[in-house]
Amino acid sequence: MAEYLGIAPSNLLVDSENPRLSQPNEGQRETMRALAKAMPGKIVALAKDIVAEGLSLSELPIVMPADDEKNRFIVLEGNRRLVALKALENPDTFIGSLDAGALASMRSLSKTYRESPIDLVQCVAVKNRAEAEHWIMLRHTGENEGAGVVRWGGDEANRFRARRGPKDLSTQALDYLEAQGVLTPDERAEVPASTLRRVLGTPEVRAKLGLGLQGGELQVLANDKKVAKALKYVASDLASGKTTVSDLYKKAQRKGYADKLPASVVVAATKGESRGIQESNEKGAVKTKSTKKVRRSKARDHLIPSDCILRIRHARIRAIEGELRTLSLESHTNAVAVLLRVFIELSADEYISSHSLAATAHDKLRNKLEHVLNDLLTRKKLTAQQAKPVRKAMARDSYLLPSIDLMHDYIHNQNAFPAPGDLRAHWSSLQPFVMATWSP
Repeated sequence: MAEYLGIAPSNLLVDSENPRLSQPNEGQRETMRALAKAMPGKIVALAKDIVAEGLSLSELPIVMPADDEKNRFIVLEGNRRLVALKALENPDTFIGSLDAGALASMRSLSKTYRESPIDLVQCVAVKNRAEAEHWIMLRHTGENEGAGVVRWGGDEANRFRARRGPKDLSTQALDYLEAQGVLTPDERAEVPASTLRRVLGTPEVRAKLGLGLQGGELQVLANDKKVAKALKYVASDLASGKTTVSDLYKKAQRKGYADKLPASVVVAATKGESRGIQESNEKGAVKTKSTKKVRRSKARDHLIPSDCILRIRHARIRAIEGELRTLSLESHTNAVAVLLRVFIELSADEYISSHSLAATAHDKLRNKLEHVLNDLLTRKKLTAQQAKPVRKAMARDSYLLPSIDLMHDYIHNQNAFPAPGDLRAHWSSLQPFVMATWSP
């Protein structure tokens, strides 16, 4: 059964069998470069959006275990997002696969991204490709009679945009017709919004419909009944397909369309009469407050956050805690990684000693943590949910950060390079356990 996991970007792998690539690629670097080269503009646009807004809340990547010794995951769905993230972390990886302009843009975006990098990516973890196949198929193969993604039409998109800013001309007009009671929702759905917008953007057409334009808002210049009748005529004409976008593509064509409107629907502006088209629609309505953009807070540069209070009685461990609160994660990443491993083990040793547990200082860290964890649960200082990341860290086949094996590597493996984001994720997972360990 699938589960939701927060995974550090460094533990996510691009799928070398990604369908966007005509041929499978050997190696992570070449796969990422091939994806970027296939769609450079879209990768840059996605990276720009990630920097501005973060990762999409509506589409979680689907991952499966990579079955390697590093407990990493292969991204089955969401590879473009991962490539954009990797490019933000290290744009120079893509030298030769992005053109000069795209690479320059990515380098510029990377500078901003590094001020507040993404530490964890929320993912849906499945056991294998077969478990993800149905969902990926629905995501990428159209509506599938409604079971898949049903994309918005032009009118729906305009309506959504209108909720965040000025309404599109076609949306203003269609709202007006509905408010005047001359257009049903079913009829509205048949009107090609982009073509109507093109028509209403032409002054000669507006003049024949009794409409003006001021500050992006259509103005009603005559009796509502007459204006609605004229506007409905145009909407119905476009909906019927008798007049298509190819008939109205050029300005001269739209002028000709205005000239050919029947005299029975043409409306002359009434002197002294001018009001916004939305005036009657919005009368009495509560204006929606604009949504204030939420900026991501800058990632902390110290391992232990300031709001984490620990009551450490042991002098040396307290000194290590102080160093972990002051050392810069960005500037002293290796020192922090080693100190974290030491801090966890000495905290476990102190707990075992002060609570007379069966484990000894000579036991392996995994055994020590198990004794401490079980005792904390017995004393109800830790919940089962809070214990979960510690148990996964202790598991030899753990796919989650932090793992004890990885912390060992920080000390004993010269090829293991800790990242600030990974260390922040380590601490966030273990903080409830550490706080319980040092609670009275």
